[in-house]
Amino acid sequence: MTDHENEPLPDEERPRRGADPAEDSPGTDTSAGKTTAPSAGQAARRGPSRAADDPHQDDRAPSHKVMAVGTIVVLVIALVVGFAAYAINSIQPSTRSASPVASSTWKLELPVQIGDYTRDPNAAASPSTQAGSTVISATYSKGGKDSAVILMSRPQADLKKFMSEAGMTSVTQQELSDRSGTALCGVDADHNDTGCVVLQGDTAVLAMGLQDQSRQDLADLAQQIGIQAAGSK
Repeated sequence: MTDHENEPLPDEERPRRGADPAEDSPGTDTSAGKTTAPSAGQAARRGPSRAADDPHQDDRAPSHKVMAVGTIVVLVIALVVGFAAYAINSIQPSTRSASPVASSTWKLELPVQIGDYTRDPNAAASPSTQAGSTVISATYSKGGKDSAVILMSRPQADLKKFMSEAGMTSVTQQELSDRSGTALCGVDADHNDTGCVVLQGDTAVLAMGLQDQSRQDLADLAQQIGIQAAGSK
């Protein structure tokens, strides 16, 4: 081995043990000790900036848009539903049952005599109002005995409803003797008396028997009283 082989190598020829971290550190100029801007590749490795990572910055505008769109959708749905309901209600006929309105012009007054039945002419009955209807009644006698109670009520349109409200049971139809129509006959649950009612125009005429009369007799009596009362205007 020669002496030249044992001489130390110059610094520039010595092998480098490892890279100086400071030399590879982005943004540092090792020659002058100055900091330089990172390269595009270094910036990419660092990732997006804080401004890009801020979720609130991107959510503010879309949040207002979503709320506005949602409000408009709700208003449109409400308008469509309201219009549909109005259209359906205007097409369908009203289901309310209208109360009958009095249309007869003849005086609501009971005759003094009808066939063999008479009432006291000095005990003139006066009409009264009950549940929206004008009602008049009187007791008629036959052969010196109280035989029937006659009642007229106006306005009426449904005899079944009338009999139900009067508390009549076992209600059935009874054909009139002259075959001009039918009456409804039933039994008074309180006194077990039989009564029959006919409709004269918009006026119900009820004949309640007090002497065990037949349904046929009471139906004909109610019809006769209605005809006579309507004809004595």
